[in-house]
Amino acid sequence: MRNIFVLSVLTLALSGCKSLVEKGNNLFEAGMFSQSAEYYEQALSEDPHDIEAQKGLMQARNKILDKGLIDVRMLRLGGNPTGAAIKLETLLRNQIKWQIEPFGPIANTQNEEIDYATHWLKARAEQLGQSRFPDQFRFFEHRYAFLISNAQLHNQFSTYKAALHNKAHAKCTRLSTNANNVRFFLRQFTEKYCMAWDLPQNFEPLSHDPSRYSSITLTPRFKVNLHRTSRQANSLHTFSTQLKQTFRESLWYSPVGKQTFELNFDASLEHIRDAKLVNRQTHFTLVEEKQSKVDPSNTLDVEVKKAYSYPVTEFTEQFSIDAKYAGTVAQQQIEFRVDDSLTHYTQSHQADFPQLNIKPIKATFLDVDTKLDKQLDILQQNFKTQLERIWTDTHCNGLIGAQYGEYILRCGKIAPDNEFVNSWFKKQFGLNYLEMAALYAL
Repeated sequence: MRNIFVLSVLTLALSGCKSLVEKGNNLFEAGMFSQSAEYYEQALSEDPHDIEAQKGLMQARNKILDKGLIDVRMLRLGGNPTGAAIKLETLLRNQIKWQIEPFGPIANTQNEEIDYATHWLKARAEQLGQSRFPDQFRFFEHRYAFLISNAQLHNQFSTYKAALHNKAHAKCTRLSTNANNVRFFLRQFTEKYCMAWDLPQNFEPLSHDPSRYSSITLTPRFKVNLHRTSRQANSLHTFSTQLKQTFRESLWYSPVGKQTFELNFDASLEHIRDAKLVNRQTHFTLVEEKQSKVDPSNTLDVEVKKAYSYPVTEFTEQFSIDAKYAGTVAQQQIEFRVDDSLTHYTQSHQADFPQLNIKPIKATFLDVDTKLDKQLDILQQNFKTQLERIWTDTHCNGLIGAQYGEYILRCGKIAPDNEFVNSWFKKQFGLNYLEMAALYAL
């Protein structure tokens, strides 16, 4: 019996995988190569040895590469060499990821487009090599790393390194001069920046950050009334730990923070289940033969009224959750409350009378654990959102004229698209925040 069960499961798995391959094949025939590749990948995740899925995925990826090279050519011929280079870079990265070696016409087209891109790369490198922003050249090499490697331009581009290094040295010196006092974010950025240019800096260690918190004190107060012992009471205590962890993962926490964050968490949880045993009756009519009183030798069909009685257990459930957190961050009060209540009725009995359409019923009780978890998830997500909102209010407002970049860097952590954040980075480095983040892991 067990062997039959295992075989059935395996058959279902293989049939499901076959269905994915068939969907991939249909999309491939419709020219939707990227979508077909996704189905082949799903099939291989279920059965890595599926030959048909492997073959389909290889064919789809070659078609994606072929179509991508056509797009590269159209961009180049349309006067958009930058777009062509970006697209070609993506194709080269995917070839490494997919372990594909182009051949035949695809390889010829790719080599031809790399030749065209090489001329553009050289001209762009010469232009950026003369820029006063050395990081523009660094980002250029980062963005087109695979294309530069395929074009074998590393040695030629190394001739720009000395001039770029000198410009970076001047920038590193200016940053180091400003990265003092309690400018923690600027100091961290400066250390990464200078190290990337082989210009390590020796900063005096900073012992405390008065604007952030090194610990959290949470005061939980629970009122719990449950109809039986369950994990629901423990969920509130577990949630307290999760709130602490959420704060420690926020930007407000720092090992050298000077303050202690105090948070109150109050929760009232009630789940009551009452049961009542009642007797129900269902009336019905039967036709029975009875002896005639007029003529005892004859029988008559007579309708007889009867009642079927059976015991039923009726349940009434009362559920309610009222939970709230409250605290103060950066002199701003944060608090949020969730509350939910529900009255639920259900019943059960073992009566079985098919002629009256009466069948046994099993009680369906509230899924209290799920309802509680849902409300606590809302509370935790709001807590995270409020911490980020106050960080934004504290560090992203009033950035006009912000000096030294400390608040700019703090703001960028939460709002990388902030106008003043990107204005400062453009002015200082010739790149926006996200481009600098890609280079220096901001």
